[in-house]
Amino acid sequence: SFFTSISSYWTLVASLGISTYGIRAIAKVRNDKNKLTKVFQELLLVNLFMAIIVSVLLLLLAMGIEQLRSEMALLVITCVTVLASPFSLPWFYSGREEYSYITKRSMYLKFISLILTFLLVKKPNDYIVYASITLFSILSSNILNILQSRKFISFKLRNDLKFKHHLKPMWYLFASLLAVNVYTNLDTVMLGFISGNSAVGLYSVATKVKWILLSLVTSISTVLLPRFSFYISQKDISKFREVLRESISVIFLISIPLTVFFLIEARDSILLLGGNKYLDATLTMQVLMPILLISGFSNITGNQILIPTGREKYFMLAVSSGAFVNLILNFLLMPKYGILGGGLATLFAEITQMVIQVKYSIDFLQKSISVSSIFKFIISAIISALILLLTRSLFIYKDALIQLTVSGLLFFLIYVSLLLLLRDKTIKNVFGNLK
Repeated sequence: SFFTSISSYWTLVASLGISTYGIRAIAKVRNDKNKLTKVFQELLLVNLFMAIIVSVLLLLLAMGIEQLRSEMALLVITCVTVLASPFSLPWFYSGREEYSYITKRSMYLKFISLILTFLLVKKPNDYIVYASITLFSILSSNILNILQSRKFISFKLRNDLKFKHHLKPMWYLFASLLAVNVYTNLDTVMLGFISGNSAVGLYSVATKVKWILLSLVTSISTVLLPRFSFYISQKDISKFREVLRESISVIFLISIPLTVFFLIEARDSILLLGGNKYLDATLTMQVLMPILLISGFSNITGNQILIPTGREKYFMLAVSSGAFVNLILNFLLMPKYGILGGGLATLFAEITQMVIQVKYSIDFLQKSISVSSIFKFIISAIISALILLLTRSLFIYKDALIQLTVSGLLFFLIYVSLLLLLRDKTIKNVFGNLK
């Protein structure tokens, strides 16, 4: 885990923001093979150059750090992982919206890795074998990605490559990724120093549900980034606004009931994930739950407006401000309130960066938010919550999983039924697409 985290951070540095910028850049030229090849080669070479520099720096650092030097096999695997990272090409396939290929490739290789793990990893000393299996999965994936990419671009090196115009937006997005990385991990690190390991254990359970649900909400924004970038490149603003309006409605449709439900069911969620010893984390989880709604909305303003429209410097300003607020409030609140202070600091940091993003994306948000739909979502969620609270005494189960399942079925069945009764357009569209 230690070397995997090192690999993740150094890969992030080597990517220099390409993981996000590349999606936008590829989406803009995806229908022109000549331009697509040029942009692809420019970004790949920048990424490869950075990966080589980062790997050399990592090896130099290892000479003076005993923890790195003592595990040479893991260090070599880490360096190879960083060097191979430019060929993973997630930005290229996301930019082209090749999600079917990404999913199938990932599932096959994860399945093979799982089988190899069961066959070859038998005892504690097999951790090198385990790391090698992970590397095998990464390298296999990269080879397949390169072979697949030849369908869309040429690998014959061009002589008209230019790099300078990519660097500024890449830097803004790289700084943004660093800032996000800081304030998503900073609270746990600071809590460990201020309140100790026990507090970190409680806090990690309190944040676990938030991260799982947030990945569901934010995946919508991530998937739509290339589509919005394409519309902007084609100057199709009407189509941009149409999809934006639908996207905002769907994110609120999902995030509002999830926030309300897990505010009510925080205790059972904590019991399921950690057991009785972690119940002190319940209030902190409830404090963190509104982040589903806040972060869902800021993903709209960030991934669907600011980045596709080339306003990445405002995106960087927003997330950097969030990181700063998180740092200051952690210092002020953690010594007195512990994990609750960490939760409050994260909540206010998310509010800060959302407010700043809204300020710089208000021109697109205007007339893109369906107030009537959001009102229906709120009313339906409140009524569902009241019915759940009134009927909880009828079904009390000792098993937290059964309790959550029964409560979830009741709550979301009522929620969806009410929206259908109110003839909400968003829920009808969702069912239409599923059908």
